[in-house]
Amino acid sequence: MATMQTRFITTDVELIALKEDWDRLVVARPETDMPFYSWDWFYRLWLHFAKPHGQELFVVAVYEENQLVGILPLVRGGRKSSGIAYRILRFCAVGMMPRNTFYTDARQDQEAIFRTAWNHLFDNRPVWDMLELANVPDSSPFHRFVLEGQHDTKYALIQNVGLSSPFLELTGSVDDYLVNIDKKVRYNIKRYVKLFETNTKQYEVRYFQHPHEVEEALRLAGEVAEASWKDKAKDSSFFRFFQDTLPALFAKHEALVLVIFLEYTPIAASFRLSRNGIFYGFGTDYNQEYKEHAPGVLMFYYLLHHIVEQGGHAFDFCGGNYNYKKQYTNVVQKHSTFQIFHSGWNSRFIYSGKTFWLPLLRKILRKPAPKDFIAKSKHF
Repeated sequence: MATMQTRFITTDVELIALKEDWDRLVVARPETDMPFYSWDWFYRLWLHFAKPHGQELFVVAVYEENQLVGILPLVRGGRKSSGIAYRILRFCAVGMMPRNTFYTDARQDQEAIFRTAWNHLFDNRPVWDMLELANVPDSSPFHRFVLEGQHDTKYALIQNVGLSSPFLELTGSVDDYLVNIDKKVRYNIKRYVKLFETNTKQYEVRYFQHPHEVEEALRLAGEVAEASWKDKAKDSSFFRFFQDTLPALFAKHEALVLVIFLEYTPIAASFRLSRNGIFYGFGTDYNQEYKEHAPGVLMFYYLLHHIVEQGGHAFDFCGGNYNYKKQYTNVVQKHSTFQIFHSGWNSRFIYSGKTFWLPLLRKILRKPAPKDFIAKSKHF
């Protein structure tokens, strides 16, 4: 095997130059062949959610004979603890990413790429104090490497529970799916759909998924957001991001905006991504005035029909395992969040604060420990 080289990608020019190779990597393996791992998605996350807040681009790129073979898509930001400033390398805009991982080519020996990047990070300890890897799938090779890999470095690690993302497989018709879920949930879905469709007012369900429909889809979703109960939906950066990102995704047939109308008024909207027959949820919103129609239930029902009609076979709810999602499926994809520290003084200080001083303070104040903690290990 040829010697691998690793470097940080820290400028927009360098990042733009990676586009073609980046997208080649993310489709190389089933576990990364998802639209939100694409270069377009990351680049616009960086532009809309990271760069404006003073974060720095710090993508780890691994090469072999001048060919890109691995990417760990990170940014760098800062925090303060007990008056001490420290720097964190982390995944970009975690709230807009249901899961994160390391992208590699299709070779069998992924661990060689992981180790090369890991060693590069530790060789460059002065540029960071904590490495935070949020929502890494528990089933992924990178998750196993972080926990079990032979890193040959001095480090400490904290593992916390990440998101538990519900996942729904569709192997037949919508009716086939409904007959297998809880009777009460099935009854409520059918009741709300019947009430909605037999309403004396005009109703319509539209699926926007072509490049020339982007502007109208965003306008309608914006109308829904203006009357929404969600503060996040009113965040202009969310819409600026989709306004910038949707044209590229629509051009590749990897996104749609679903809008429900009642008497020509948009009452609910959702953003969905899709690839390889799997659809991904990225935000559902509704007009508060129409809450009695159960817009979330209607969106779910009409989305299932669309998935089946398009030949899809699964829906990934993304995000957390909230109660309203649990009623639709008992299958979840588990993730972990890792915080990693090196032997530098600042890094050791932050680690000791998180694993000794904060727990001690909670004990003195009789405050409960965080429920998401799994384990810690130290190899200084």
